[in-house]
Amino acid sequence: MAKKYTRAKVEASHSTVERMNDTFPDGALMVCVTGQRSCERLIERAAAIRKPEQPFYVVHCVQTGRVFMNFVSDPQAIEFLFTCASIVNAELAILREDNVLDALVGFADQHNVKTIVLGASPKQDGSSFADRFSSRLENVDFVVVD
Repeated sequence: MAKKYTRAKVEASHSTVERMNDTFPDGALMVCVTGQRSCERLIERAAAIRKPEQPFYVVHCVQTGRVFMNFVSDPQAIEFLFTCASIVNAELAILREDNVLDALVGFADQHNVKTIVLGASPKQDGSSFADRFSSRLENVDFVVVD
């Protein structure tokens, strides 16, 4: 039988975000990783454009009821992501929500993210994930990696 864990939400206080804005006015850098091991290349790209001392987040959002990163074991997936994030001195955030796009937009807003790195979508008709994501965050720069 699978273990059930209560979901915890961590919220940054308004004063915490203000202090971060004062410390780093250009905002944070966020890389969105998916359920593929190739996410390392996205993390490396984000690390290459990171400014010194810029807050840096590796974020993976999993829809409720799905497994992490196509692994059979969630602990293996979490350890893999943690290792990748640690190598580039980034914070790892793993979100589990019903609506992935809403969760990522909320995270970006809450953490003063000004640049987001993500992988290219196979859809190129204006309805891709990157297109929908960027339309919700108009003041954020998006770097889409092929």
